Amino acid sequence: MNMYVYEGITESGEKIKGKFFGTKEELLKEVQRQKILITNIKEDTKKLKKGKYTREDFSSNIEELSYLLSSGVQLDKAISLIIKNSRKKAVIEFWEDVLRKLKEGKSFSIALKETGEQHNFPIQSFYINIVSVGEEVGDLKGALKTLLEDLEFKGNLIKEIKSALAYPSFLFVVSILTIFFVSGFILPKFSNIFTPEEIEKLPSISKFTLSFGKTLNQNLDVIMFGLVFFIIGIVFLFSSKEIQSRLKNVIYKIPYLKNIILKVELSYVLSSLGTMLNGGVEISKAIKLSSKVTNHSTLKAILEETFNELKKGHKISQIWRKYDIIPEDIISLAIVGENSARLGEIFEKLGKKYMENFKNDVAKLLVFLEPAIIVVLGLFIAFIVVAIMLAVVSVSDIYG
Repeated sequence: MNMYVYEGITESGEKIKGKFFGTKEELLKEVQRQKILITNIKEDTKKLKKGKYTREDFSSNIEELSYLLSSGVQLDKAISLIIKNSRKKAVIEFWEDVLRKLKEGKSFSIALKETGEQHNFPIQSFYINIVSVGEEVGDLKGALKTLLEDLEFKGNLIKEIKSALAYPSFLFVVSILTIFFVSGFILPKFSNIFTPEEIEKLPSISKFTLSFGKTLNQNLDVIMFGLVFFIIGIVFLFSSKEIQSRLKNVIYKIPYLKNIILKVELSYVLSSLGTMLNGGVEISKAIKLSSKVTNHSTLKAILEETFNELKKGHKISQIWRKYDIIPEDIISLAIVGENSARLGEIFEKLGKKYMENFKNDVAKLLVFLEPAIIVVLGLFIAFIVVAIMLAVVSVSDIYG
């Protein structure tokens, strides 16, 4: 498929210019359907960028859609403009498929969901729910604006975490390289100073250190080969949904980490509830849809029970009060929201509050991580130095 630039005349005599991504035959069928008389067609010689459809692409496209719809442009024409203006093949193909599904009569939310699955870019249920709600209440512009705000917020959060992790990651890599360099190259040279008989008479710590370095040096190619396969195996395992699920269950049991994870999951649930309630969605439906947002099994079970209990006439605050996992401030403010008919607004503010708490906790964890890596590297170097010093002193004693 290629990009074509064409000129033509409409039935009313208006001269138009346009771009089309696809085959020339598909272009001719499309202009014939629109009853456009083509006067000129040429292939756009500019090369399209390669690469997968990314989160950044999706965020940028949603921003464009939001602006176009706010300007009064119809959805199908807005998507066509994204296709025409894009210079990336993956973006064009993604939105071509969305547009095709819309023309088949599918809703925008369904078209997004199916296209995401088709292009190996699964879109979060939360986002699909937001768009679906926007379609139901006739406010797709507002839904896209909310979606964009969430995308920007999470995008900034990811950038902040990556930025915070940059230095600890650098320290970790340097530490590993230092360990390999010292063990694989310096220790073997030092061990050559001693005869096998002398090494046998050295203290255990010195003997172990020198033997370890010699073994590492002799089998460096095998170790590097094994390390590469180990990394590939880890990546493969972590791509498995079953392994991811088990890993989450383990993380949820680690005291400090489970509290951090709970805060971000609460933020997702509360933000989802706030968005839907403010958009006019009935509360029980908002609860049901929000249960799809979280991966936390306990929270999911609580939301499912909440959905069932609401049908019996119980209030959210009454239901959530039974669970220790739900913080007291959420229950207190839920009562205020129920009594003041501002539940959506309160949930939205609580969602932002818990996301800020999550960011602060991550920052604290990273602050602890940096000195921890330095201490571990320092201990390793100290271990090597002590082993070498003991070896030198012991040999002096042997021949002294």
